[in-house]
Amino acid sequence: MRSEFVRLLSVERRKLFGRALPWAEVLIFALLVGILHIAIIAALQQGNAREMPPQVADEIRRMLYWPQGLKNALTFANGGEIGGLFVIVLVGAFMAQEYTWHSVHLWLSRGVSRTAYLLAKAAIAILFLGAFVLVAVLVGGGVTAVFTYAELGTLPLQEVDALGLVGDMVVVGYTLVPYAALAFLLAVASRSTMVTIGVGLGYTLLIENMVAEILSLFSPEVASVTRYLPTMLTKSLTQHITAGSEVTVGIQGASTVSLLQPETAAVLLAVYTVLLLGASVWLFRRQDMTV
Repeated sequence: MRSEFVRLLSVERRKLFGRALPWAEVLIFALLVGILHIAIIAALQQGNAREMPPQVADEIRRMLYWPQGLKNALTFANGGEIGGLFVIVLVGAFMAQEYTWHSVHLWLSRGVSRTAYLLAKAAIAILFLGAFVLVAVLVGGGVTAVFTYAELGTLPLQEVDALGLVGDMVVVGYTLVPYAALAFLLAVASRSTMVTIGVGLGYTLLIENMVAEILSLFSPEVASVTRYLPTMLTKSLTQHITAGSEVTVGIQGASTVSLLQPETAAVLLAVYTVLLLGASVWLFRRQDMTV
């Protein structure tokens, strides 16, 4: 079983890393992160020309100046932001296309363990998530580095906590894993790339945030339920990175709800991941592959 799993890991790594889709996604993600940072800087400059309140301008600058600008770049890659959307598309296509191409049927016809096959694909997909985190740091950090130097005439490299930055990257990558697990479950259940991506993006963009918005209209006790949504658990884990300020993309509901402790959020995200992957394995082991 162990040797089979290792062999499958090698095969799945070559399959994923050899496809055009993941690298195209990484490129698009890099362009989007760069454009969004440039847009924020442009808005700041335009705002100054129109007498933006000094406290607002100062807050935006604090977000963009190094070393905080380098750390804030990571927020674009977390599961509650655009990073989660890219992960659903990537993982959904990676798994669902195996049904369309009948790769699943071919592997299983050779006596490969269903559990080993699915977990190997999940492991490689999760490994690739680090590419989005790295790109967010390189591109976002690069743009904010140029802005910092242009504004201050220096780049405070001595203030950058390299080990802390690596730790923050691991945390952000961790927040992407439940969304990858969700995409796996949808792909196994639907066997369709379009359904997987559509439902996954619909959940992330609409349901998750819509529930937060609706519940926030009720009592504080009812609204507190939103703390257990993956997007809010992500905010719990990344709040120390943003240091009180955050670059956000998309809808973030129930922002006034107090967040859970980071330790609790980390455990709950792990629970989500295990349950979703467990459900994927359970369903995959019982699927009829003759259709």
